[in-house]
Amino acid sequence: MSQADSSAEIQALSDLYVFTTLTCYTALLIYDTLLTLPSEIKHIWCKTVKIGTILYVFARYLLMALFVLAIYGSFSNLKCNTITHLGRALQVPYVIGVQGLLLARTYAISLQNQKVLGVLGLLILSPTIIQVVCPCADFVTCLFWTIAISLI
Repeated sequence: MSQADSSAEIQALSDLYVFTTLTCYTALLIYDTLLTLPSEIKHIWCKTVKIGTILYVFARYLLMALFVLAIYGSFSNLKCNTITHLGRALQVPYVIGVQGLLLARTYAISLQNQKVLGVLGLLILSPTIIQVVCPCADFVTCLFWTIAISLI
């Protein structure tokens, strides 16, 4: 077996792992959405729309869209295509939604401390800036980094 054959085999296994992982995450997210839909309709959709509602929608539904795009994008070997650019465009509001919800929750728990708001506000900007200036790289890799950074 040559070096090229072994590299191709490793890459194929890596791609299969990423595809399988993304598919499992997407299925779990859809299952969770279906389980919590009655409560979500009652507590989110039947209330007036506020900034928290918008952040919730960004955090909840853009992640599902990003996973679907990543699964679709994993079938393609193209690095800079429409799927990649659409995925990047959706990652920014997703990160803002997740980080905004965490910021609002932490701000409330800290008894509305302005210093906490300022420091966490600056930390929220870093993943957003990464997504805006990130060079056109592998969409799936950037998606994993975005999720990892947004969970910190």
